[in-house]
Amino acid sequence: MMPIRISKTIRALLVLTLGVFIVQKVSDTFMHANLFGIFGLVPSSLAQGAVWQLITYMFLHADVGHLILNLLMLAFIGSELESVWGPRRFLLFYFFCGAVAGLVYLVLQLLVWQANSPMVGASGGIYGLLLAYGLLFGERVLLFMMLFPMKAKHFIWILAGVEFLTGLFSGTPGAALSSVAHLGGMAGGFFYLYGRGTWLVWSRRQEARRALRPKKPGKSHLKLVIDREKTASRSDSNDEDPRTWH
Repeated sequence: MMPIRISKTIRALLVLTLGVFIVQKVSDTFMHANLFGIFGLVPSSLAQGAVWQLITYMFLHADVGHLILNLLMLAFIGSELESVWGPRRFLLFYFFCGAVAGLVYLVLQLLVWQANSPMVGASGGIYGLLLAYGLLFGERVLLFMMLFPMKAKHFIWILAGVEFLTGLFSGTPGAALSSVAHLGGMAGGFFYLYGRGTWLVWSRRQEARRALRPKKPGKSHLKLVIDREKTASRSDSNDEDPRTWH
């Protein structure tokens, strides 16, 4: 097992998510503020233009257990992915997966269940990170359920299968929707990586083809250099009349 090394970007995400949860609980208890309705992913609000909810819902959590599980997964796999990608690409991928999970939840809520229940939690982005970790570090050995050693590339598919069965046999629509949304974040991560890889391969092939094309011959220019001093000396030597310059 590799030791956990938390990078600056991951540390900022952990502190921000934990801070938002504390503010959320304090405001709900003492101020009775409806942060879920403002920053959670509410289908009716998002359909009316509250697009910020596709990102802000990832910083809200329903309970302590949900929060701790997501923070542990982010701390464990986030820093290694950031070390490969860099902070900018890591954050883009993380929030992209979370937004795709939110859009899947929105479509299912409005078109299938026709409900308006809010969704919170960073699980959609976390599942996208898990997929990327399994693809990039597939031979890395992890402890499944903290007991059984297993390669990362096998771990992610077992996790996806468990999430699929949870959504399929869940007795409540909310749990089923959450499971499908998590798988949506994982699928979004796969298509992001596949699409980016395809684009890079295509662009490199185009550059190689341009480099192999024969270059058109350019126009040759004949440059005539005149030594004015020699020309002047020759003209002076042939001219017997002295000249005076004014």
